[in-house]
Amino acid sequence: MRIDTTEIEDKALKVRQEHNVQTYGIKDIFSLIEQRGIHLIRYPFGKDTVLGFSTVFEGKKVIVSNSSEILSREIFTIAHELGHILYDFEDNNQDIKIDINIEDIDESISESRAYHFANCFLMPEEELNKFIKYELKKKPKELNAIDIVRLQIEFQVSYAAMVKQLYEINFIDYHKKNELFNDRNNNTSKYLFKMINADERLLNPAEVIKVPSKYLEYVISNYENGYIPYSSLEKSLALLGIDASIFKKTDNNEGEELDLDDIFEEFE
Repeated sequence: MRIDTTEIEDKALKVRQEHNVQTYGIKDIFSLIEQRGIHLIRYPFGKDTVLGFSTVFEGKKVIVSNSSEILSREIFTIAHELGHILYDFEDNNQDIKIDINIEDIDESISESRAYHFANCFLMPEEELNKFIKYELKKKPKELNAIDIVRLQIEFQVSYAAMVKQLYEINFIDYHKKNELFNDRNNNTSKYLFKMINADERLLNPAEVIKVPSKYLEYVISNYENGYIPYSSLEKSLALLGIDASIFKKTDNNEGEELDLDDIFEEFE
C-alpha cells in the first residue's frame, strides 16, 4: 500500500491556509500548534534519545518534542507529529506515536505519511519555487551551499532536509544533490552561517521546557483556592524552573501533600 502523496500535499496546503500563512516558510510552528488547540510540550530529554511523540490523552491532542535536539530538527519533528495527529488520531483513540528516527519510513505507512506531510507543510513546492525564482533569482541547477542556507533559514529546516526536499520534488538531480552535500561537508553548517552573518539558532538545541499555559494556570489556581498545599505547587512549578515562592500565601493552611498525578486528574 502506497501513500497518496497528492492528498497529503493538499492537506498540508489547507492547514497553511487555515492559519493564513503569508510567508514562504512557517515562521513560528510552536504558536501554530497551540492555535490548533493541540497541547505542545517541549522538554530536554537529552540528545539522541527520542525526537518526540504524539497522542490523544483524555480527548486532548498532545505533541511532545525533544528540545535537546537542534532547533531545525525539533521543528521538523513537530511538523511530523502534526501529521500523525491529522491522520492517525481522527477517532481520538488513545494510541501513541513515538518517533526515534523520523527518517526510518520504509516499513510504515503511518510514518511515511507523517514524513511526507512534514516536508509539504514546511517546504511546499510552490513556495520553494517562488523563493528560488524571486528571492534568490536563480534556477535550481544554479544553487550553491549558501543558497541552501538562505532557504533553510526562510523555511526553518535543516540543510539536509532542504536538499532532500529539492531532490524529491525534482528541482535538482542526483548529481546536484551530492554536490550540495559535499559543499556542506567540506565547510560545515556553522561556517556557512557565519559567511552570511546569519542567526545560528537553527543549528543549536533550545534546551527549553515549555508546557501549555493551562498547566500553569491550573496548578496556581488550585493552590490559591486551597485545593493543593504549597509543597505540591512547589514540585509542579519546579518542572518548569519556576520559583513557587512568588505565589506563596502567608496565611495558607497546609494540608496533606498530593501526588502530582492527583493534581492533574481533572486537568484539561
